[in-house]
Amino acid sequence: MKIKYFSRQLLLFAAAFTLVLSEDWNYDENGEQAENQYGENQDDDGMGFFNYNDEYDWSEYAMYPKKCITDSDGIDYVVFDMYGEGHNQCKKKSMGTYKATVQYFVKAYVKQKTQEAEKYGGDYAVDDESINFLYCQQYAYNNNYFFVQVGCRDNSGLGFQLHTYTDQYCNERSTSQNYNLGIDVSSLMVAFEYCKDCVVSSNNGNYNNGNYNNGGGNYYNAYQDQEWVKHESPLCGAAWNYKESCNRSCKRAAKGSSSSKSSSGGDFFGEPFSGIGKFFLWVMGSTAVFFLLAGLAQRKKLSKSDAVLEDAAIKSAGIDKKFIPRIIISYACFIIFLILFKRKILTWFFLTGGNIGLLWYYCHLRGRNEENSEKLASIGGDYEAHKPEAASIS
Repeated sequence: MKIKYFSRQLLLFAAAFTLVLSEDWNYDENGEQAENQYGENQDDDGMGFFNYNDEYDWSEYAMYPKKCITDSDGIDYVVFDMYGEGHNQCKKKSMGTYKATVQYFVKAYVKQKTQEAEKYGGDYAVDDESINFLYCQQYAYNNNYFFVQVGCRDNSGLGFQLHTYTDQYCNERSTSQNYNLGIDVSSLMVAFEYCKDCVVSSNNGNYNNGNYNNGGGNYYNAYQDQEWVKHESPLCGAAWNYKESCNRSCKRAAKGSSSSKSSSGGDFFGEPFSGIGKFFLWVMGSTAVFFLLAGLAQRKKLSKSDAVLEDAAIKSAGIDKKFIPRIIISYACFIIFLILFKRKILTWFFLTGGNIGLLWYYCHLRGRNEENSEKLASIGGDYEAHKPEAASIS
């Protein structure tokens, strides 16, 4: 009797122990692989991650995912621009450049695309296993134990791939990434360098970013009836809620894109000028006008002999005097054209060059006038300022 009772207890203990192990480890059919989840709880999508209040009505806003980068601490981020109402396909109304971790951004992106597919139709499905690998997982391969997590795609930064790590928090990259693990994370796709409306309506045809038919289950169906976690734009809402500031080095890393915005429906015009940039545009534009007017005033004060020498110098350069006003106006229009198309480097180059040229001309004429005044004052005389005749400039 005691042996029978002991055997029954042993069987119950073995069953309980097996059940506990099955919660933490999953072996494949060959018994060669095992997975274990570390880090954040990814089952909180309906109870935690999307439990926030939207700061904006996202119906007129847009997002422009730029690139996936790895910062100095080894953390992978998705860098994105946000645009406000009247953005005209991410061409204006920029709200700034920010970053969000790959885990947060992809989770929000998948929910948004799933929500759009359910509402307006379309094939979009993501493999549940792929989403699980957004978080650090322990993995066994050929009797080697390490940790894996989805991060930025090497070289391009315009996609994602699985990386191996040596620690349970996936902070230290493994020196060898050449494992053929047989894990497919291709269903985790984000359309980089593409202007994505935060809220897609059925009549604007902007259910974009490709046709997805990857198989697998719907990761968010478990929470589709919970009104308190629904958002008009899970992508923009979560990205804005969990955003981090993107400093200068972050923006520099995100600029190394392989294609321009114009090739994917984005902004051909480049990034808009910042508030400080607009201030210096106004200052340098004003100084250019001032130096031009001051130079013309000094030109009128030249003596007749100096005026003749100036005209001769202009003529020797192959420039007709009557074309000078047209050249100045064309130069100013060219700079305005660069400003409108947000070509920052060229704008600052030509604006600075114009200011330097006008300042030099003003100082040159003023120096000649002061030199002549000193000469005439030393002999007690005066000179007659040059008054150009109408016939001479016709």
